[in-house]
Amino acid sequence: MPWRECGPYASETVTRSYAGEVFINVPFDDRDAQYRRVQEFLEYPDGSMRFDDVKFYVVPLEDAMKNAHHDEPGFWERWADNF
Repeated sequence: MPWRECGPYASETVTRSYAGEVFINVPFDDRDAQYRRVQEFLEYPDGSMRFDDVKFYVVPLEDAMKNAHHDEPGFWERWADNF
């Protein structure tokens, strides 16, 4: 299943380093076979996590898009200049 490294949910008031986050592009739908495959790998049937140091969560597109301006060219450079 394809995945890629990603950073934490970006904030303009806090900087965080990479902590092992990965992005898996599957729909948040327990009827979807790919979603179930990820869920069954990460969670026990009761919903508890199989791995103590792993969190499994969804970021809805509308929430992720609140940070779309972070992708504009030069955004983080301007942010750093004003830090």
